[in-house]
Amino acid sequence: MPNQAIDLFYKIENPDKIIIMFVFNACASLGTSEALDLTKKTLEKMPKTFYSDSYILCSVLDALMKCGDVKYAESIYKSSTTKALPMYGAMMK
Repeated sequence: MPNQAIDLFYKIENPDKIIIMFVFNACASLGTSEALDLTKKTLEKMPKTFYSDSYILCSVLDALMKCGDVKYAESIYKSSTTKALPMYGAMMK
């Protein structure tokens, strides 16, 4: 199922917050190096306004942690101005 979500993501030209959050969740489910690459690429292309959304940030942190990039997850967590409780949980996994 995560692979299908990622395949659909590639077909969407301008994904909104929900679609991007689903992609991060799919990447977290896979936990592979390819999923990590997609997470980072999506994060780079994501509009900066999305960074204030705690749901998206939580999904990003979850994907990064489950794909094994703890340092990058920590840097995003520390730079976040809005820290929600689920973000703490994502960092503990």
